[in-house]
This record gives sequence, C-alpha cells and structure tokens, in this order.
Amino acid sequence: MGYAVLKSPTPFTLHIRCENCMRDSEKVVQIPIGDDVPRDAEELIESVYLESIPFRCQPCGSVIGRLVGITGGNAYGY
Repeated sequence: MGYAVLKSPTPFTLHIRCENCMRDSEKVVQIPIGDDVPRDAEELIESVYLESIPFRCQPCGSVIGRLVGITGGNAYGY
C-alpha cells in the first residue's frame, strides 16, 4: 500500500501593468493547499483568488493595475 502525498501548488506569477505610469511589475502568488485551488492560469482567472490580491505600483503608488499575463501553476500537479 502506498501513501498519497498532496503536493503544494506551484506559485503563479502575475504580470501587472500600472494604469498610471504604464510600468510593468510582477507579483508572485502562492495559493494555499486545498480542494478547490486553481491549478493553472485559466482556473486562476475563473476563481475568486484574484479579487483578494492587492496591487500598489512601487514607482508611482497607484492602486489601479491591469493584469497582462499569468505564468506558473501546474495543471497536472495533483
């Protein structure tokens, strides 16, 4: 008999462009372990996790950013 090991999800890197100064930044997001966690970028977009992630541009201080890309995740990690 074997043991099932729950792997921690691969972190996502959010690529965000500030709407004020138009600079690009990256934010690494570690999703907690659980049953309904997103495993890839498509599932992350459809989930509620993005709504709770704050953004503040370091150079200008703006809190308005546009998500321009997502990398990371692992669709076959479970």
